[in-house]
Amino acid sequence: MKGDLLIRWTEPDSRALPLLEQLHPAAVWLPWQEASQAQPFLEACRKIGIRPIAELAAANEGLLAQVRQAGFQGAALAADDEASLRSLIARHRELELYVFLKPDQIHWRIEPAHAVLIAGLWPGGRYPDPSLASATETPWLDANSYLVAWLRALFPNREALLGYRPDEEAGVAKDQRVPYSSVELAFADAAAAGGNWVISLPEHYRRALLAGEAGALEAWKLLANTAGFVGQHGDGFRQPSPARVVVAAGELEESGEILNLLYRHSVSPAVVSRDAIPGFGERRILVAVAVAKHPDAIRAALEFARAGGKVLTAPVTEGEPAWWVGPQSRKSGEEPEREFYELGQGTIIAYREPIRDPGEFALDVIDALGWRTRDLRLWGTAAVIGILHRQPGGKRSVELINYAGRARDFLVRLEGAFTRATLRLPGVQPQQLRALPYGSGTEVEVPALGRLASLLLA
Repeated sequence: MKGDLLIRWTEPDSRALPLLEQLHPAAVWLPWQEASQAQPFLEACRKIGIRPIAELAAANEGLLAQVRQAGFQGAALAADDEASLRSLIARHRELELYVFLKPDQIHWRIEPAHAVLIAGLWPGGRYPDPSLASATETPWLDANSYLVAWLRALFPNREALLGYRPDEEAGVAKDQRVPYSSVELAFADAAAAGGNWVISLPEHYRRALLAGEAGALEAWKLLANTAGFVGQHGDGFRQPSPARVVVAAGELEESGEILNLLYRHSVSPAVVSRDAIPGFGERRILVAVAVAKHPDAIRAALEFARAGGKVLTAPVTEGEPAWWVGPQSRKSGEEPEREFYELGQGTIIAYREPIRDPGEFALDVIDALGWRTRDLRLWGTAAVIGILHRQPGGKRSVELINYAGRARDFLVRLEGAFTRATLRLPGVQPQQLRALPYGSGTEVEVPALGRLASLLLA
């Protein structure tokens, strides 16, 4: 069921059925208190191939029995205890179960249930001062692609599934009316990174759809186009990153903001767990911040440097041991915030204190790789993030997500030689663009972008 479109709808209203048919979700989630008497709606969903899922306030044996009897095919629930949850799941394997997990619970073993990470900010671009919003003002981007990368690295056998909603926990104030188009953005934000998001509509958007408001219906049409586009190209979005920067990810509180800012700068790193650090070769830069308590990860990081790579590391907390200092490493320089050590054919760049500014650290990572020869760079837009994927036959794709309005006439540069560029957009035919060699890379001018596009280079 990887890549299934999932949507949460808060009322079993028959007026929603034509809308859901346009979107073609695999499952619709209904809050139990609203759906316990929703037999006609449930039956209609099943007839058009949509699995009804009951959303429960908590894991409860009695409620799960009622869910099954009511005609639901599954349930979504939260729990406070891993052992009792696993026992409950084992007794209800006939149901399609989803479990809401916080970051400190995400390691729970809940198979065959599906893990839903309750984390993330409602995506979009924010300007420091709305009166300054212009073509030249740089917005702050709220994006969640790094969460998908983190989940895929630590749990490769799970679907990377996000479950945040337009509420205060996601940065949306109670009286705030987020744009209808931000739902499409939230979906594209997760999908382009190879993950999924349980579509959750702001109530004002849902009511406007049922009322037939033109703006809401147009946004819904665009969402349906993007959903179809993801259904067509989603396998490519789940391919690995070819980036020469690799991040050894720890817990979310250790690695989250570093990953966030690396993705924000379109570094699009390969992300691995600490026990899967690759050797030096295709990967040239290793970010190893959360490894001090993990001997195997330390050995792998030292070997990465010894073979010729650059390793950037920093303590997570004050007083961590300097694991890079040893008889085979030689201090070769220092700056106010960091020291440089030579080891074998490579270099270790060690920060004296925990990373206080992940944005500046991301720029240091780019500098270590080389600004002119970085894997991916975007010019002429501050609101678009690019995510790199390796495709079969030596091809590359860049998934482009626009977080603030429409983007026009911006430049994409990839390291490497490519001769063909195809821009794929939701709802329109692919466009052939010029792929121009520039130094050791290839440049492509993108004429326009809605919320999501995929640039394929060969």
